[in-house]
Amino acid sequence: MVSNCKLIILTFIVTGIWDIILRLMAENYRMLPKFIQDYKFIEYLIPYFKKHTLLGAALIAGFIGATTQFIIINIYPFPTNFKDISNINKFLLFSFIVSGLFGFPMKATKLFPHLAETYYKNLGPIKGAIHDGVSGLIVQLTLFAIIFLKKI
Repeated sequence: MVSNCKLIILTFIVTGIWDIILRLMAENYRMLPKFIQDYKFIEYLIPYFKKHTLLGAALIAGFIGATTQFIIINIYPFPTNFKDISNINKFLLFSFIVSGLFGFPMKATKLFPHLAETYYKNLGPIKGAIHDGVSGLIVQLTLFAIIFLKKI
């Protein structure tokens, strides 16, 4: 299995890559299929990405993802048995909750003012927490896929 250190580094990379994908989607928002445009959070990211370079935004996202992962795995260990669906589901639920709540201290500390002024301002606190939680799930599921494929 992957050590916690490697998992945190991998989380940093995966989160940064997903941020780049979101940026590409936001920059090409009007060209996205209509059903994707219905997810307004992508449009809300347009002004945020205008304030950061590609690398800058990806590094911020990676840092947030890695920090959140550090908290998660120090409370609830990353599953090692992919056949134990109950444990995986509990881990994913815990990841959703921690990821969803992590936005609140991010806003309170004012370390990420551009996110607060653009993205979170448009989403509001509840939708922001839900979107952060889903983002955490997407990263964890990506990590599961990478680690599972590595085992095969």
